[in-house]
Amino acid sequence: MPRKGSGQKVQVETGQTYGDRVAQEEAQEAIPLSKITPGQMGPAGRPSERPSEPLTAGAPIGAGANQSVLPQPPSSEMDVLSTRLASYIPILEAKAAMPEATANFRMFVRRVRNAASKSPNSLI
Repeated sequence: MPRKGSGQKVQVETGQTYGDRVAQEEAQEAIPLSKITPGQMGPAGRPSERPSEPLTAGAPIGAGANQSVLPQPPSSEMDVLSTRLASYIPILEAKAAMPEATANFRMFVRRVRNAASKSPNSLI
């Protein structure tokens, strides 16, 4: 969703290469800024909203449940998905290079390429 109206305008650093500048502009257009302003959630020294939960809950050390309670994506399924998506990258990149391709689609292609490159069975 493009930033229009009274919201923050798209701003990019000067002196970048064209591709980097465009990528930075697209990223700013695709992800809206938070509507929360500093201090809106209350003072930093306010009482805990979870008084019965240890501060270290979810951490690998300390009291409370460890990281095993956090949701983990099944790695084997992610590896298979990444490998399958990697086979479509040439087609996706060709479509993303077309003038009518949207900024969201180009960002999707970058994410697919990134996910496929991190796969242990990567074809890239």
